[in-house]
Amino acid sequence: MGNKREFRLQSAMEYLMTYGWAILIIAIVLGVLYYLGIFNGAASLGTSCIAVAGYYCQNPTMNTAGQLSFTLGQSSGNPQYNIGLSCAATSNSAGLPYTSASANAFYYPATNGLVSTTAFPGYTSALQLTSGQQQAITNLPCFGSTGALLSTSAIGATFTGSLWYNYTATYAAPGGSNPWLTVKMATVTAKTV
Repeated sequence: MGNKREFRLQSAMEYLMTYGWAILIIAIVLGVLYYLGIFNGAASLGTSCIAVAGYYCQNPTMNTAGQLSFTLGQSSGNPQYNIGLSCAATSNSAGLPYTSASANAFYYPATNGLVSTTAFPGYTSALQLTSGQQQAITNLPCFGSTGALLSTSAIGATFTGSLWYNYTATYAAPGGSNPWLTVKMATVTAKTV
């Protein structure tokens, strides 16, 4: 009777040791794959644009000149005017887009070459985006981690940074009682195509 019990115990211990080693090896392999970023959804998909409440951002892509294209929208319930946009990998000590001394942080479609596929509504050079409206934005210059504008981006490279949105709440030109309001509207990851 004693030998039969010892045989069962020995058999159970061998079973646990064999499968224990197998489970340990699987755990180590999974840990290494996680460390290498294999399970990172953004890295495998290549693009994401996660907007804060009240804003819309979708379909980000980067071109080889280091310029971002995406679909922009806002749902504040009110129109927003004099819209400017910035794309930056880092921010300065004030939390705003970090830029080099020779470059302006925000790009305004009517004044400095930011292109949209359809015209923004509004008056003269002041841009307006109504609540619920979406707007395709193309060729927004992006600032890299050094604070300088990106000049090139290799095909397949990934840019990670933030989209900043600058606007005024009223129809009048900015200044005085119509200050600029700045929002970090989205975190973006875009692959160069």
